[in-house]
Amino acid sequence: MVVPGGGRQQERAVAGLSDLRLRVALAPVTWLWLQLSRRQQKVALRSVERALDVLAGIASPAAAPRLLASRLADRLMEAGGKDRVRDPMGWLLGRGLVQRPACPDVRCDDGIRLDTGSDCPTCGNIVHTRRALRAQITALVEAERPYSDPATRRAEVDRCLRKETVLEEQQAQSRRVRTVREVEQRQQAIARRRVLEEEAELARWQAPCADCGLPESAGLCPTCSHRRRTEKLVGEAVDLAVSVRADLSDASAVAELTQQCEADTHALLAVACERACGADADPAWVAFTEPQVAERIRNERRSAALRLLLQSKEAVAEADAAYQAGLRRGGRGAEEAAEQVAEEAGRRAAEFLLRRRLGELHSVRQRAAARPIPGGVVIDAA
Repeated sequence: MVVPGGGRQQERAVAGLSDLRLRVALAPVTWLWLQLSRRQQKVALRSVERALDVLAGIASPAAAPRLLASRLADRLMEAGGKDRVRDPMGWLLGRGLVQRPACPDVRCDDGIRLDTGSDCPTCGNIVHTRRALRAQITALVEAERPYSDPATRRAEVDRCLRKETVLEEQQAQSRRVRTVREVEQRQQAIARRRVLEEEAELARWQAPCADCGLPESAGLCPTCSHRRRTEKLVGEAVDLAVSVRADLSDASAVAELTQQCEADTHALLAVACERACGADADPAWVAFTEPQVAERIRNERRSAALRLLLQSKEAVAEADAAYQAGLRRGGRGAEEAAEQVAEEAGRRAAEFLLRRRLGELHSVRQRAAARPIPGGVVIDAA
């Protein structure tokens, strides 16, 4: 009996699904949804989603709906059409959605490779292997029973083949069990590692501040983090000033100038922060502002150190040499180009001298920290 508007009703039954993948996959069996209850549809949808996930892992997520639709269409044709399906729910879960590998290859479905759509080569190899095994057993039986009648030899060949088939199936089952066990062990190991990582992350977030002890600060609260950043920038600003002003061969002079620069820099920082935040500013706001002000002071000290080193004999000699080399090239605008080259050469020389003096400053402090200097003054290593 044909139901008027049945085609449109079938289309609406599947079109009501929100997931496009499900609508594409179930397109060949839209008739089925009219015969399933809501509870059965929920169960069937879960099975469809699992089948799509498996196909996505074998082929690709984009191809999975099309592959499942093709499988359902083939299984429906195999059953003889929808009129031959007496139990839609049982047919869908037991036949339509089930992958049927004809060989141990997980990509095989009824002898077809799911990822390529071509004939499964493993199935072909199995057929070839079985034919070779039959020929081998037949030759062995004929050699053992040369005078037996053909029917007896065929019966013996079949018995030996069944024995080999049972043994092969037992071995395959052992391999499948071993594979399943290995997969479960890997999944358990991944789950254990995930739990350990989550516990470590939780412990890290719950760790108190290493400086002030504030709980649940992930090891360092924002205020102490700003303070550490400020101290680092102040130290760099002090080093820049000392490296170009101090006699690096005199450890006592270096220590004295370092103490003076530290006091001056902290005073400058306090004045600049008060000017930027106000006298009665929130301490948290002041702590946030201090690193930015300290970075500006550090950059200004670096620029001043480079300007001072640009006037050094080494930088001037490097610039003059570059200027003379530029003039010798000749051509239009040679003088302007030589001046630009000289400026770049002087800047590179000043940056090199600054790096060298900073390295010498650190070496002086390390040597002073290793032994007390005359007068009992001990310099802390930077």
